[in-house]
Amino acid sequence: MSLMLSETLSIPSIVQRMLDEDSAVRGLSRQWAQSLPELLITVARGSSDHAAAYFSYALMSQVGIPSLSIPLSLVSLQQPPLRLKNAWVAAFSQSGKSPDLIDSVRYLQQRGAQSVALVNTPDSALAGVSDHEILLPAGLEHSVAATKSYVAMLMAGAQTVASLADALAIDNGLSVALRQLPEQLSKAADEDWSPLLDLLASADKMIVVGRGAALPIAQEAALKLKETSGIQAEAFSSAEVRHGPMEIIEEGYPVLVFAPSGPEQPGTLAFAEEMRARGAHVLVVAPRGTACEGLLPGVPTAHPLLEPFTMIQGFYLNAAQLAVARGRNPDQPRFLQKVTQTH
Repeated sequence: MSLMLSETLSIPSIVQRMLDEDSAVRGLSRQWAQSLPELLITVARGSSDHAAAYFSYALMSQVGIPSLSIPLSLVSLQQPPLRLKNAWVAAFSQSGKSPDLIDSVRYLQQRGAQSVALVNTPDSALAGVSDHEILLPAGLEHSVAATKSYVAMLMAGAQTVASLADALAIDNGLSVALRQLPEQLSKAADEDWSPLLDLLASADKMIVVGRGAALPIAQEAALKLKETSGIQAEAFSSAEVRHGPMEIIEEGYPVLVFAPSGPEQPGTLAFAEEMRARGAHVLVVAPRGTACEGLLPGVPTAHPLLEPFTMIQGFYLNAAQLAVARGRNPDQPRFLQKVTQTH
């Protein structure tokens, strides 16, 4: 068994631990509830940036705080005269070592923002320069391809939003839904996604599609397919594909679509059918029981915002197997290192 696969299988227990030990998340949400931020800025790279995008979507959709990802070169190299009164910066990182993240947090603090670091490594430099820390309990991740640390970041974001909604008396049911998530993640290993392995066994390029809370999952899936299987996978919103990228989708082209429940699902499923009609090989990740062709069943959750969790869990399990089937080592991609330090 690859390390990527074994670390993915550990995710349900990590999520349960985060539910049991949520004092840092609750402390941050209480502070935010007392003085609600007018803006949240996220800084991150790679898988961490995908987790940050999910957090931004959840925060805006459930609580209404505007959130954006800022280009790191803008703050670490350009240092523009940003005005950040009553703003926060959230830095997401597995290692907390990258100089551009650390420099960005420092500069944004100088411009008036308060900061929180969401990191998976104790005593990190990033946490050291931040005002607050949420230490993720994923433990040491041995596979180069991040899995458990990514889902831990998703979880920290969902927990923060749920706790803040509770503090603001917003009844969205997210806190209650989170309690069922570890069991639902465990069930993801029982779903049959063998059509995905068949479709991508010899693929060299493809498109991964999502929208809303599913777009960061599509981005993460595309990155993992590049890292572990050498497939040129590109991620797009189902709406953005229509602005140009759909020109390359022709007969036989592989398309993977993430379509969780929610207002984005009907349009996403309609896009999948349109691409299938032109001859593309389309598979759709959607909750079990969704009426669509080419279904890869995801485990339903008690809140639509949590369906991306079970979807990425199912994807990771199959991505690890796909890499091995393609003759690759998912734990040691040829040109990558576990910790990447950028400036």
